[in-house]
Amino acid sequence: MWKTLAGICLIAVLMVGSASLHQDLVALHNTYPSEFRSYYVPSSAYLSVLSLGQQNFWADLVFIWSIQYFDRYAQSVRDTYLFHTYDVITDLNPHFYEAYIFGDLFLSLDKRWDLIYKLADKGLEKNPKNWLIAWDAGTYAFFQQKDYAVALKYFHIAEERNPGDPRLKDFLANAYKYRGDYERSLLYWENLKATNEKSDTEQAHFFTFAAEKNIFDLTIKIDLRDLNAAVQAYQKARGTLPPTLPALVTAGFLKALPVDPAGKPYLYDHATGEVSCQTPFKFRGKYAQW
Repeated sequence: MWKTLAGICLIAVLMVGSASLHQDLVALHNTYPSEFRSYYVPSSAYLSVLSLGQQNFWADLVFIWSIQYFDRYAQSVRDTYLFHTYDVITDLNPHFYEAYIFGDLFLSLDKRWDLIYKLADKGLEKNPKNWLIAWDAGTYAFFQQKDYAVALKYFHIAEERNPGDPRLKDFLANAYKYRGDYERSLLYWENLKATNEKSDTEQAHFFTFAAEKNIFDLTIKIDLRDLNAAVQAYQKARGTLPPTLPALVTAGFLKALPVDPAGKPYLYDHATGEVSCQTPFKFRGKYAQW
């Protein structure tokens, strides 16, 4: 019992001391030129010695402090300060999952993608079984930076660590689609449909419908891309537009003439060389209408 009381007293003393120290450091750091303020948090090597073996406790302490005071720094130095702070926290406790997530969240306010991915990479290295850090980094690349190659990198890491999760396959399918790799995207959507269409859960219904909608859409995109490329190739080789779409097959520019997902032939304007789809995109799925 006395050891527990002594431990509680020690923690209380440390908290009171840290509050007093914080006020002193605030007064001190206000006298520093702004370019030095990012060094307000001591190095992890120094804090590791100071913690007397209680690195996790100090990581928690610095983390709580960082959430309250990170925005006191000028924007010109805030990101350097933020990365330094969360780098220190995760040095003290490499398995502190929330520190990676909050660190990237704060860095995203200034769109510091380089520092977001640097912190995420550290988290993935230190936590080889964690997939959420990869998923989190991928969402910044996908939704905010719109760098789909980077998004795919992190979504693939997440999928490798958490295989079978339909949410990750959905993200991968969308990232490939927005990057323009329609065939790879189509494979993921077809897989999603095959693994969910026989299930009667709400989640399975959602992924089945999303897959059906995207399969419909991507099939048209791929067909129109290939047909227009064949028309251009015919024109380049013959010096004139093809008279009809079947002429592309006859001349060897296509192996076969595709039809749209509704089974209707694609339309062709000989005057302009434009190929279009005659089926309007009003796809009615089993569970809803898009």
